[in-house]
Amino acid sequence: MNRGFLLALCASLMLIFTSMSPADAPSKQASSAIDLRNTVCPVSGDAVGTSDLVDVYDGKVYHLCCPDCHVSFEKDPAKYAAAVAADPKKYGVK
Repeated sequence: MNRGFLLALCASLMLIFTSMSPADAPSKQASSAIDLRNTVCPVSGDAVGTSDLVDVYDGKVYHLCCPDCHVSFEKDPAKYAAAVAADPKKYGVK
């Protein structure tokens, strides 16, 4: 390729990229979920305590007490999310 063609190509690409609006550019913002900070496990009903196990479902962070509860939550997250939504105080959501 000759040098003039490469310069023209680079100039064209610069014009394209600089004319893009932010809506055209890919989003670099990480999605954020709402942490419910529940203190009672929605699966077992036991205290979450110092466990750092969490699952994110439908834009919300649910804290779980143990790995077994994590497995159960993953199988049917809508069931446990509905239980927390129906009675948030029961699960320590403030």
